[in-house]
Amino acid sequence: MTYTDQLALLDAIENFSVPIIPPTTHFWMIRTKKGYFYNEFLSKRFVALAWNNISQETDFSESNKDSLKDDILMTFKEIHRPSTVINKCHSFIYEIKTNDILVIPSAKSSYITFALAGEYYEDDSKTLELEQNVIYRIDNHDVDINDVSCPYKKRRHITLLRTVKNEELNYSLCRAISNYHGISNLDSYSKQILNALYNYYMFGNDMSFVLNVRKQTPIGPRSINNVLYGTTELLTSIASEECISTQVSLNSPGDIVFSLVNVKNLLVDNWQFIFAILVFLGGGSALSFKVPGAIDIVKSIFSAKDDYRIKHAEAEKAELEVLEKKADLLQKIKDSGINPESLKNPVDALLTGCTTLEVEPIILDDASAANVPLATEVQESPDIEDE
Repeated sequence: MTYTDQLALLDAIENFSVPIIPPTTHFWMIRTKKGYFYNEFLSKRFVALAWNNISQETDFSESNKDSLKDDILMTFKEIHRPSTVINKCHSFIYEIKTNDILVIPSAKSSYITFALAGEYYEDDSKTLELEQNVIYRIDNHDVDINDVSCPYKKRRHITLLRTVKNEELNYSLCRAISNYHGISNLDSYSKQILNALYNYYMFGNDMSFVLNVRKQTPIGPRSINNVLYGTTELLTSIASEECISTQVSLNSPGDIVFSLVNVKNLLVDNWQFIFAILVFLGGGSALSFKVPGAIDIVKSIFSAKDDYRIKHAEAEKAELEVLEKKADLLQKIKDSGINPESLKNPVDALLTGCTTLEVEPIILDDASAANVPLATEVQESPDIEDE
C-alpha cells in the first residue's frame, strides 16, 4: 500500500459521517399483480397502481366521494369496498413523496426490491378498457407472466436500491409483506427496512449499526460472541450502555443489528472516529474504495504514538504525513476520554468474528438491484391485491 493510499484511507476515517435518514421519510409497499409486472417495474424503473378511472384529475373531496364510490362499483364488479380503492389511489398520487422508500415484491414475494420513490406521472395510453382486458386475462391464467405489460395509468418513477431474497429479510418484515394489500404504508417497519439497506444510519434520535452476515453454513457460538463483545466494547466507548440494544437474526445469511436509542445528543466528542473504525472493521461500506492492507492500517492507529516516536526522525515526507495523521486521530480519540489500549482486544475479537461470519458490506446499486431472474410461472398467492 502506498503512502498516498494510506493517507486517503485515514482522511476518510477523519471525515467520516453517518447517513441521516430524513424524519419525513415514509415507507410504502407497492405490489406487482402477483409478480406479473415486477420485472417490468424494475427494468423500466417505475411502479404503478390499478383503477385507471381514477387519476390526478379526480375530485377526491368529501362532496364527491359517494359519486366516486358508485363509479368504482360499476366499473370494477369485484370491488366490495370502494372507499379502500379511493384511499389507495389518493395515497399513491398525493401521499407518497419523492425519496420515500418503496418495497416491491416479486411473484410469491420470492424477491424483494427496495427503491426510492420519484415523481408521479400518468401514461394516458393506458386506458380503462386496456386495464380491464389485461387484468381479466391475468386473473383467468390466459397470459404468461413474461408476455404482458402493465396496463396501469398512475405511475411513479423509481431509483432502485437493492434486491434481496425473501429468506434474507427480517421475519416480521416478511410477514408484513405477505399480509398487506396492494399499496400499504409500512412506517411501522421503518427500522427493519432501513436495516436491509444500510450498514449504519441515523434515523430520528437513534443510530444503528448492521452487520450483514453472509455465512450459509452452521455458525459457532464463539463467532457470535466475538462480534457481540467487540462491537459492544467499541460502542460503549462512545455511548452509555443503557442506550445500546442488540437484535440477532441469523438465518444464514442474516444480520446482527446494534441500536443506539436516543443518543443523537449524548455521544462523546469525536465519536465518529471510533464509529468509522467499527464500521470499517465490521465489513461496512464506510469507504468508497478497497485498499489492500487497509485493516492493518486502521488497527495501527491504536499504536500510532509509539510508531511516531520510533520512526519520525528517519521518515520520508510521505511517511511522516501518514504517521502524523495516525497520531492526530489517536489524540482525538484520547481527548474523548477513551483509552485506546482498552480497545485493542475488542478490535481483534470483532475482526475474528466478522471474518468467520463472512460479514460483507451492504451495497446499494441501481443496476445490480434490477438483475433478477425472470419468473417462469406464477403460483397462487395469499396476497390480497384488489382491496
